Amino acid sequence: MIFRAKVLAAAVSAILLSACGGTDHNVERTAQPAVADEAKAEEAKATESEKEADHDEHDHDEGVTDVAGRLVVSSADSHVLHVYSTADQSLIDSIGLTYAPDYLYGSENHRYAISVQRTNGMVEFLDGGLYQEAHDDHFHAHQDAPAAVSFHLESVKPTHVTVSEGGIAVFSDGDAQSQQNASVAMFNESHISGANKEVAVWEYNTYMHGAAQARGEYLISTLRDSSSESMLPAQIGLFHAHGDHFHADKVFDVSCPGLHGSAQNEETIVFGCTDGVALITQEGQAFSASKIANPESFAEGQRVGSLKGHHHSDQYIAKAGDQLLVLDAHDAEFEALEWQVTNGYSINYYGFSASGEHIVVMDSAGKLSVFAAHEHDGEHHWEAEHEVMVSESLAKGQSFSLALSQAEEAVFVSDSENKLIKKFDLEAGAWSQTFELDIVPGKLVWLGIAKSEAAHDEHEH
Repeated sequence: MIFRAKVLAAAVSAILLSACGGTDHNVERTAQPAVADEAKAEEAKATESEKEADHDEHDHDEGVTDVAGRLVVSSADSHVLHVYSTADQSLIDSIGLTYAPDYLYGSENHRYAISVQRTNGMVEFLDGGLYQEAHDDHFHAHQDAPAAVSFHLESVKPTHVTVSEGGIAVFSDGDAQSQQNASVAMFNESHISGANKEVAVWEYNTYMHGAAQARGEYLISTLRDSSSESMLPAQIGLFHAHGDHFHADKVFDVSCPGLHGSAQNEETIVFGCTDGVALITQEGQAFSASKIANPESFAEGQRVGSLKGHHHSDQYIAKAGDQLLVLDAHDAEFEALEWQVTNGYSINYYGFSASGEHIVVMDSAGKLSVFAAHEHDGEHHWEAEHEVMVSESLAKGQSFSLALSQAEEAVFVSDSENKLIKKFDLEAGAWSQTFELDIVPGKLVWLGIAKSEAAHDEHEH
């Protein structure tokens, strides 16, 4: 993998290993920028959270009008990204990419859009313009114009991107036909901004359709036997970032045949296997592995193929074919989510809301379903709360994309046929906003300043 800053005078030297990785051992948590002094950052974080929760009148953010964030939307028929204000649905700017994006993601603090151009081996970034900066005992919020970013990645088939409070991991599959090797890159917003120049990378000796999770200075990534007939890996390794490279620390003693899909929370990391879910547990700098077997209710050949997590939840959402289940990592138990995909369609999106208090599911027919968390007999359960259709009628080729707001309990859904983006309030269970576009929307991602945990708690209680 190669990472470069697109500058006129010089290019950053090519990296031989396949991961552009966050080697900063003090990766900041979601909604906070990378800063040099961790103690000051934590103090500022706590102070800012208290101010938001108590609605302190001393406001350093008077210039920020896009408090509900911005939406980055790809055009279905071009390589241009369009940035909209969610405050008044206005188009702020349109910025061209090198190639059309296959996927869009947000960075760990939601400042940057990550544009994955898999077919063309490129990952580019766009600065959404909304971010926080530490000042002594508080944070200042900034609202700038959106801008292209010089930092970018070049690799062979960048495919799986995972984003967490521990950083960003981009796994590139390589290519079996041309015998090009897989690689993985780990980095964070400080690398995207150019503040951190030292990127740790790892290159494999074979191709694979793999997955990786960033955990600050650690990377948990997949391993494949080069003699295997399958593109899918079957083992998991632990890597430790040292400057511009990784050291391979260990191979976990749990097999994971047909590995596909991964997720993480505060204490654990999970990978989907044909025979269950591999569970990696972190305690400080120590990592251990165990296995959770598939439930007996699974049909022959059914397996967990992808997962979603939330930092403050012991539960994961697991996708097994057209079925969704909730996996409790602490109790090692699966529970089916009472939901069915529209006949003849497939699951389009699923995940936790910003607070983790809702599960959001949408299928390719545009059926949007919302589940709320409930405690019963000391156990955490999910109950269906709202179900709506994004569009009144379906047209051939019509597609829907979804982006979660991190500033409120809301989601934004695009409707390609009607050139619309609609906002759904997860708590009220109603559509609350509609964007009328001049383009056919493709992918979309929310960028902005996330609501603090203290403010979420204040709202929930």
